[in-house]
Parts: sequence; structure tokens; C-alpha cells
Amino acid sequence: MSNSRLKANLFNLDKGYYLSKNDPLYWNKLFQRQANNPEAMFHVGMAAEREAKDYLEKYYTTRVDKYLNLYRKTIARSCNLVKSSFQKGFIPARLDFLRIEREMHLAELRIAELNRPTSYSKKQIILIFISAVILSILGAYVFLPHAESLTMNEHNHAYMLPYEVIEGIPPELTIISDNRLVINIPEKDSTKEKIVNALIEKLKMEYEMNPLTAKQVIAVDDKDREIGRAIWEGKGESIQVYISTIKTETALDNKEVQLWETTTVIRSALYQFVKKNGYVPKDLSELNQGYPNNYLTEFPREPYKMKNTVTTSPTRDGGWLFSYVEFSADKDLASMVKEALKPNLSYDKDIPFMPLRILIDKDKNNLFVLSENRIIRDYPVALGKDNATPEGKLFISKKVVNPDKNVPQNRNVYGTRAMELANMNYAIHGTNTPSTIGRNISQGCVRMNNSEMEELYAMIPLNTEVEISHNLSDIIPIESDGYVPPRNLYSNSGNLREEDPFTDYHWAD
Repeated sequence: MSNSRLKANLFNLDKGYYLSKNDPLYWNKLFQRQANNPEAMFHVGMAAEREAKDYLEKYYTTRVDKYLNLYRKTIARSCNLVKSSFQKGFIPARLDFLRIEREMHLAELRIAELNRPTSYSKKQIILIFISAVILSILGAYVFLPHAESLTMNEHNHAYMLPYEVIEGIPPELTIISDNRLVINIPEKDSTKEKIVNALIEKLKMEYEMNPLTAKQVIAVDDKDREIGRAIWEGKGESIQVYISTIKTETALDNKEVQLWETTTVIRSALYQFVKKNGYVPKDLSELNQGYPNNYLTEFPREPYKMKNTVTTSPTRDGGWLFSYVEFSADKDLASMVKEALKPNLSYDKDIPFMPLRILIDKDKNNLFVLSENRIIRDYPVALGKDNATPEGKLFISKKVVNPDKNVPQNRNVYGTRAMELANMNYAIHGTNTPSTIGRNISQGCVRMNNSEMEELYAMIPLNTEVEISHNLSDIIPIESDGYVPPRNLYSNSGNLREEDPFTDYHWAD
């Protein structure tokens, strides 16, 4: 055997002591010397299970209680070792723990069936009582908290939910967009096993506090890049753990483009507020007022820590950093807004800014959201028949949630959101007839699918410029390949404060 192969076959304990991996007692010896080694713990636990099954088989054959007692003692040790191995980060132990737990239960059911008498003697009653006590002790030993794991029983139940580890980027789930947590994992601890273990541990803690609501836990590295995510969609569902420790440049670039987009959205709201009012608000909550001053329903989340809170101190723990500046007509407004509002992250790259605008192409029945020459969204729309949709440069003069709310839904032609244009006879709005999208069929308004209209409404602030025209192909750029829009970073739920219950709207539909 070559020196390299010999060295690979030896485990270095310390101080010149080695264990041979060919030794049949290798795992036992390693466990004796390193009792916290999770892999050794697992293999010793599995050996204990085989020993326990031998005792159980002997009990079935002889009905001698000694073998039953030995089985229960040994299988409890096996179960506890495999469980501890999993808790310490040895992921393959999970399925074996679930299997051993299930087989323990089935074995006890069979034992009870075998020992069920037609009538119970006093001695048998005593034996049944003793067995019940032993089972209770075993159950407490396996499932109740130990010194190293102070958790509730329900917590353990969440911990045992089956889960699947998936390499890749997770889907964006709007049903749990508001119920997510972010944990930081240092680069030195960013192995696959440690990421999975940290995500599952955090998710089960959240489950303990609220077992009824779907959850997400996101793991980020020291540079705020996502490296893993655990998703639980609710009762009856398994946990899905997505691991992305090896990221492609496309994935990283995509996250950065999402940060540029969400930064552009919140900056655009501040830009339009200052442009309209002539001053910089001292509190950004002025952008989230109710109708008619509702620039944005909520601020977008930044894509790294998934936060939309605003701070005036650079903590770099997520959300947005606002630095108040005095308004000056002598300064370029876009540059002033860019300096006043930034992501509150460990992100030092420059994020360029030009305010959002909307272009509507009457030739292609498309609505584009752009910042300067960069497309953010592209939606199909229905426009006016006989060229009824007005052309020219307008702006968003009003934003309304649930326009004409008192009209039954099947007859409400404006859908769930509307943005009135400077020409008050027309609006961009949802619809109750989605089959008309892409056609020239309205009385002049711009119709959109309700779900897309809700997304547009969440992104576009009051006073945003809208240009409607033919022949826009010369000025509309081509969207970059591979970009995944951040659908989960905006709140599309709307706010009752943005309703206008005192107005019956009569746009041209």
C-alpha cells in the first residue's frame, strides 16, 4: 500500500495517535475518544439498533422478559445517539432517526398485542403498569428537552418535519413574503451541513412561537449574499431547504440588479414628492400616507436582508438609510435624492439613479416601466378602440385602491387598482374582463390584468411621467437577458387608507 493510501486510511486523533478505518471497531473507538463526533455518534447508534433488534427477535421467540428489557434499553440508546448526531449537524442521520422512532412505536404495538390476555391476573396488571412507566421514561428521554436542547415538545415536532435539500435558487412565494427571517452565517461556517442545520434550527424556533403560519428563513453570508433558504408553506407540507453556496455570476448579478431596482423605486417616490412639494420630508413616512397623498403603499424590501425599514444611522443590517438634506433648487434633484437615500447594507458599489417613467406603445399594446433607458417591467395592455387612448406626455395624478368599491366585482370594470392620468377622463386600471388584454377595445383607458396592475401600483409613485405614443421602437431598449424581477419585494396587498369611498369614478374604461 502506498504512503498516500495508508495515510488516507488513518484517522489522526492527536499527539501521534491514529485509528485505522479498516478496524471493525473503528467507530466505537473514535466515539470513546471523541464523544461529540456526530458521525461516530451516528454509527455507534446504528450498531446499537442492530443489537436491539437481536434482543427483540429473541423476545418474540422466547417471550422472556429479560430480552424485552434489553431491547427497550438498547433501542432508546440507539434513538438518542442518532438524534443527537442529527442535532450536531450530521444530516444523513435525519431519516434514520425518523425510521427508528416509527419502528419503536410499531414494536410496542406488536408487543402489546402479543401480551394481550383474555383476562388479566394481578401479576400481569403489575407488569403492564411497569411497562407503561418504562415507556413514559423512554419517551421523555428521547423527546423532552435535554441540557443541550432546551425546546418544547411542539418544537421537536416541527424539527422532525420531513424536508428536502435542493441545490439552486428558491421560488418566490408571495403567501409568505411578510413572514420571513434572515440569519447571518460567517464564511468559515458556510458548509452545506452547517447552513442546513442553522436554517432548520431557526425555522423550528419560529414554528414553536406560531405553528399556524407559513415561514421562510434566509441565510446570508458576510457580504449579505443569500446562501440558503428554508421554506415551510404550512400544515401538511414538508420543509424545503435551498442551498446556493456556489453562486454563479448571473445569480449574483441578478441580486444586484434587484437591489438597483428596489432602490430606484423608493428613490423615485422621494424624487416625485420633493418635485411636487418643494421640500425634503424629515420623515419618509410622509411617502406612505393615505389617499390622496399615497406615493407608495409600502417601501420595497431590499433583496439581501429582505427588510424595508428606514433608519437614519448606518447600521448596515438591512432596509434603507435616509440622510436628511435641505432642498435647493440650485442642485440636481436626482443627484440629491441619490445621496439622501441608500440601502442600509454592507454594499459599497455606486447605485445610479434616474426616476421611473412609464411608456405605453400603442402599436404593440405594451406598457413599459423604465429608469432612463433600462426596462424594469413590460406588461400587455388593452387600449382604446378607434385610437381613443390619448397620446402625449401625462403623469399619474391619483392612485386609488379598490375604485368604485361598492360596485359588485363582476360589474366593476376598473378592477382592484387604478392610477388616474393628468387627463382626468383616463386612467391605467385593472379589469373584470381579462380576455380583452392585448386588444384595442376600451373607451380610451389603459386596462391591465389585476395581478399585474397591483404590482405596477406598488412600484409607481404619484406624479410619475407617462408617455403614450406610436412608434416607440426607436427609444425602448431591449431588456437584459437572464434578469429575474423581484416579485416578492413589493407589497401588493393594498391599504384601506388608499381607498376613495366618496367618489364614483367614470373614466372612459
